[in-house]
Amino acid sequence: NSKIKIMKNTIMLLMFSLFFTFSFSQTPSFTVYYFNAERSNEGEIAAAYDDFFDGVEFKSGGAYLERMDRGNVDGSHRLVRFGDTENWGLVEPKTREQWAKHLSDLDPLVESRGPRYTGRILGSNGVDPVTKPYIQIYDLDVSNPTKWLAAFSKLIDDTKDSANGGMVVYGTYDVGTPIGVNRDGTATHWVALGANNLGDLMMSKVEGEKYVDEWTEYHQTKGETKILNHYSLRILKDYGAFN
Repeated sequence: NSKIKIMKNTIMLLMFSLFFTFSFSQTPSFTVYYFNAERSNEGEIAAAYDDFFDGVEFKSGGAYLERMDRGNVDGSHRLVRFGDTENWGLVEPKTREQWAKHLSDLDPLVESRGPRYTGRILGSNGVDPVTKPYIQIYDLDVSNPTKWLAAFSKLIDDTKDSANGGMVVYGTYDVGTPIGVNRDGTATHWVALGANNLGDLMMSKVEGEKYVDEWTEYHQTKGETKILNHYSLRILKDYGAFN
């Protein structure tokens, strides 16, 4: 019996070690850079990013060039860089000269630079954002992150049949935080919902609201949570891979 007990303890210790290594070996994160540009310059801006990222291999993740659409936003466009924090960057880093050329290509096209935020990606429903390029984002002020994460994860699972193939990604703001449109708080978390277009996004909301019991449970268990901002955008260009 003692040998069996020792064997069981050894197996449990090995499983825990593997779980610990897997759980903490990757920390998906992002940085978003806002800027303002005339719509007429959008094609040239996209071309500049195409030229910069042409043929590159990311160590992990990738980047999106996005155009802001509806709601309270920090700029007309933004670049989102995402990947594993511990495996960040390009396999073959850009040279100082390549960076200088990229910035010189963009400078005449960009009117002003906006804020930058960095945070973590906590989870998703497994749908690639590129396949659902019209996205609405909610900035949240969450008082109890543990309660909110448990409640929101359960809500996603309970209402997955209503998503109609849509995308859900959620995470935190950790360095730099958006301020609420009414200046009534700073965001700690965010939720992104993706669809094919604005019409599909609206229909997914209509379908989701039919899950009254599931939403009631979410509101009862999430802790104090305030929506500070909500806005929409469209992915114009994608580089690398999200999953």
